[in-house]
Amino acid sequence: MRISIPLTGTRGDVQPIVALGLELRRRGHDVLVGAPPNLVDFVAATGLAARACGPDIQQLYSSDEGQRALAAGNTLRLMRMVGHQMAGYAEQMNREVIDVCAGADLVVATTVTEDRASSVAEALRIPLVSLHYFPCRDNAAYPFPGALPPRWNPPAPVNRATWLIAENLRRVVFMRYLNALRDTLGLPKSRASTAAVLARAGVPEVQIYDPALVPGLPEQWDARRPFTGFMTLDRAAREAVGELAGDHEAILSWIGDGPAPVFFGFGSMPIRDTAAVLAMVRDVSARLGVRALVSAGWSDLDPADTRWEPDLAVVGPFAHDAVFPRCAAAVHHGGIGTLFESLRAGLPTLVCSVSFEQPMWGGQVERLGVGAHLPFTHLNAAALTEAVAALLTPERRAAAAAFAPTLITEGACAHTADIIEARVG
Repeated sequence: MRISIPLTGTRGDVQPIVALGLELRRRGHDVLVGAPPNLVDFVAATGLAARACGPDIQQLYSSDEGQRALAAGNTLRLMRMVGHQMAGYAEQMNREVIDVCAGADLVVATTVTEDRASSVAEALRIPLVSLHYFPCRDNAAYPFPGALPPRWNPPAPVNRATWLIAENLRRVVFMRYLNALRDTLGLPKSRASTAAVLARAGVPEVQIYDPALVPGLPEQWDARRPFTGFMTLDRAAREAVGELAGDHEAILSWIGDGPAPVFFGFGSMPIRDTAAVLAMVRDVSARLGVRALVSAGWSDLDPADTRWEPDLAVVGPFAHDAVFPRCAAAVHHGGIGTLFESLRAGLPTLVCSVSFEQPMWGGQVERLGVGAHLPFTHLNAAALTEAVAALLTPERRAAAAAFAPTLITEGACAHTADIIEARVG
């Protein structure tokens, strides 16, 4: 079977889908991945066929405008910025999705490509499966991510109202571009939302995050929205993309020379002065009497600038599953991939959220008692000290350790591939 997977977004959006693509290829299917231009080589390194699809979102986030929008912590501002970029790219994006899906027997889309992919699959008269990285459909248990403060626990009618507003806003904003695509495909115009279109067609919407993170949500939905857990690359693929290229002996040796450290990985956060933030981490660690393992993920901090001090280490990329189990706690931006890795290692986790679904995940780790949430806009030495201190209490550490075994750590790719194959069975 020929399976096309049009993608857009950052590496965090692409990597789990590559893991799925490799599983589908192992089952004998021909898989073509449409990836952002900056990630085509990343996908191809794993051996999957890859073709450019969509704009370079990472370049947008790294721009001065993108950094300012991220630093503001305003999801609507970010959505407008991305929407503006997509408006200028819409026609080309339409062509690229059509090109990626040409000749396919089945299309696999994601949260951010399902709108276009649904029209292409309709025109080609082939099945579609959509993968969701976070809750993005109407339910009474949770509000639309970013619509309300994550610590709020609103009643069901309020949650429902946020979804109604958000889905209609998305429908109105993108209708012009999607109808241009439908015209190109020879399809009639549509005023329906993507959610309604997929529901009418009975398209499976696979939740590729862990149900343990969203208690009460699985009961809201039927079998069309199964939960499979987070999909991870196997060792061979990780070696192919360079994720295991570094020597972990030095990191593990440093960890073994003292008490378990707290991991600080600020990932895609808009850090404008890395020296100041590194000084803040050093200050916080000294106040709490802990060691700090810092991931060099900031734009102007060279990962080659590895340093080893008794109580602070700055390192480049490493395999989370090799290092996290030896840490005491984790501080990061709350991307679902890093969040999964820190929680499955049993680490109390502080989410320093920037935008989109990250504040929701920050609210969830607090609600579940396995961590804390500190919006990036509130990040300072005093707030970080208080939040990290809360992670290191015996109660929080015990809760995180007890939560880890409830996560799905095996079989997510296989389960998702089974659902895809059943779509044409």
